[in-house]
Amino acid sequence: MRLCIISNPNSIHTHRWVEYFVGRGHEVTLIGDLPLRRAAPAGVRYIDLPAEQQGGKLRYAAWTRTVRRIVRDLQPDVLHAHYIASTGWLGAGAGYRPFLVTAWGSDLLVNAQRSRVQRQLARWVLRRADYVTCVSQNLADVARQLGAVPDRIEVAPWGVDTDVFCPVGDRDALRRALGLEAALTVMSIRSVKPVYNPLAIADAFGLVAQQAPAVRFIVRTHNSDAELLAQFRQRIDAAGASGAVSYTGDLSDDRAIAEGYAAADIAVSVPSSDGTPSSVLEAMACGAAPILSDLPSLHEWVRDGQEGLFVPAGDGGALAAAILRLVSDDGLRERLRANSLTVIADRADRVKRMRRAEEIYETLAAGRTPHPPQEVTLSP
Repeated sequence: MRLCIISNPNSIHTHRWVEYFVGRGHEVTLIGDLPLRRAAPAGVRYIDLPAEQQGGKLRYAAWTRTVRRIVRDLQPDVLHAHYIASTGWLGAGAGYRPFLVTAWGSDLLVNAQRSRVQRQLARWVLRRADYVTCVSQNLADVARQLGAVPDRIEVAPWGVDTDVFCPVGDRDALRRALGLEAALTVMSIRSVKPVYNPLAIADAFGLVAQQAPAVRFIVRTHNSDAELLAQFRQRIDAAGASGAVSYTGDLSDDRAIAEGYAAADIAVSVPSSDGTPSSVLEAMACGAAPILSDLPSLHEWVRDGQEGLFVPAGDGGALAAAILRLVSDDGLRERLRANSLTVIADRADRVKRMRRAEEIYETLAAGRTPHPPQEVTLSP
């Protein structure tokens, strides 16, 4: 098939997506709406909109004309926009069929709630789409409320490559190989940005370090807000915990990311809003016990006390208490770990998820509407 995909060119999700379809022998054109900060995925024709046209606040009008021309010349079998805002506007503005759009999370849970204009744009994109996929059920519910056709919405998480993201037999040996101390380790797996409540995490890590000084912490700092990261470090220093905290920037590839998750006993992700975060599923697949924000989308994958623990978003004290609970209870940690591995094996296999994505493309390319499959859900 000939595919045209509009997406953030720097996102690991974009790279994984297009690399799969290139590997399957499809012809892929990727249109990026943000300045390119990394090499474009291999094997694609890449079109860099910011490099071709600037334009400030009026850039979307110019970019829409460009995308419309590209799509008209290319005549792809499917036009697919990843994200409802920005790239979704461009895809809808192209006026091309079949048009598929995917909701990632903040595009509907945050952007579309900010203003009447954003909501109207989201409604427009969803109504123009021939099919809508969402990475979580709560996103699908919001899409339906905003006007997406109910029988043209599918819950379609990206899934996890379990050949890469998997547990290791000896965590201490892996930690030593990575230059870390062989100690019980807690990892903050999201970037240091406002939506992920990093200062609450810093406060929690400081409290835990004071009560359990043998615990060690890893903080992922990829794509972080520089000012927030500086504040994070200041709070860690003020708590006297700087010697217990290691920071990782951009990791080279999925295997390096997987090693980081596998080195952790506990994974922390406490954003204010979320879809189905790949980072959480990947950490679970590597055997880290998750502590998560109490959000609807995460209840689709995790039961409190069974696969993970839930805490209120932004509550550093509650997060510290949850970490200390897992630090002191080996049996609970092992139960969360074992149950998480079962959920990933049953519901999050990436090969199956990507094959379904290819089926959606093929069905749309044939002029038909896909039928959402029946999803398996967690038992209470």
